[in-house]
Amino acid sequence: MKFSARSLTLAVGLLVYSNSGGAFTPAPWTATDTWWEVAFATVVALDCSQSVQIKPLGRYERNPLLPRHPSPGTMELICLGSVLGHTGVSYCLPVKWRRDFQVVTVFLETATVTDNYFRAGLSIKF
Repeated sequence: MKFSARSLTLAVGLLVYSNSGGAFTPAPWTATDTWWEVAFATVVALDCSQSVQIKPLGRYERNPLLPRHPSPGTMELICLGSVLGHTGVSYCLPVKWRRDFQVVTVFLETATVTDNYFRAGLSIKF
């Protein structure tokens, strides 16, 4: 799996920022934060389920960050990484930004799953 220079720069920047000698103290994590992360993980799982159906239907993945015909193993790693990364970023954000980030990303993923279902005819299978 390849990572772009931008992704690696962002990851290193977040790592350095989060380990800046106690200068960074994340906001308290709430039960609502956990529910938003569960919602995100759920829609990512649905999206990943649809992505592995693309090749057998003669279609290709339109997301430029993914391979055109992702294998199930690749999708499992990408989806797991997405959920873990999303949770890590959410944890690092201030409360005001955290909720906005969680809500927007859940709704964007939901829109993607809905579009895949109605436009591309991809069902949800596990």
